[in-house]
Amino acid sequence: MQKYLKLSGLGLLLLGCNVASADDLPVLNARFETSQCAIPCKKPVAREWIMMRDSNQLELRDVGASHSDLWQVQADGSLDYVYVMHNEKRAIDYNPVDLRLLGISAGMEKWQALSRLVTQEELSTLEKLAGKTYQGMSTEVYRGKLDQVKTEVTWIPALQIPLQVQYHYPDRVVTVKLVQRFGQALPVEKTTYAVLQTYQHVDFTDIGDMEHDQSATAWLALAKGAPGVHVHHHASHHAHDDHEHAQN
Repeated sequence: MQKYLKLSGLGLLLLGCNVASADDLPVLNARFETSQCAIPCKKPVAREWIMMRDSNQLELRDVGASHSDLWQVQADGSLDYVYVMHNEKRAIDYNPVDLRLLGISAGMEKWQALSRLVTQEELSTLEKLAGKTYQGMSTEVYRGKLDQVKTEVTWIPALQIPLQVQYHYPDRVVTVKLVQRFGQALPVEKTTYAVLQTYQHVDFTDIGDMEHDQSATAWLALAKGAPGVHVHHHASHHAHDDHEHAQN
């Protein structure tokens, strides 16, 4: 595996070239908390995560995690995705076709859902009310149902992000809230083009050819959250085991 980055896609975006964008998102570096609690709520289960968002790039990383999800918008509005493994200095690159084959949306609706948490189409179906001021910025409250789930969104127009989203399911309540905004000092290093240049990259489509490479299978075993990797990896090994035992 080579240390490389294809400038036709990911590299161009990270270099800051003039790439078309469906909207003009403000830069946002913030910590969020997602909590889930069974009704009646006694012991909520929560996780904290960090969003590092530019107009055409989004990095999501759980607090304390050693990997990131990195998304970029292409010139045609489709998405590229990189599963970034910081401790191993490895990266798995997915193009829009890879994502679609894995059943993952790779268009602008997906980008809005990731970068704003709630799409404009979803907000348009909810009742809009005036909200309270947050850190000198006005907010809007949206209430109604999304996919038959009672939903309330407190939206910050200036940041294009919710202060809080709450989903009321019949058996549980799920809440996503903005906990802290960061200035220049981030709690983790942002995955820039320069950082990615120091990592070893592999295309998702090449992973199937690496099943007999012991050094590759060792680090791939750590890529637990990488879409499709472990399904492919385990399937390859099961097929190999079946062949070894002459069962198929």
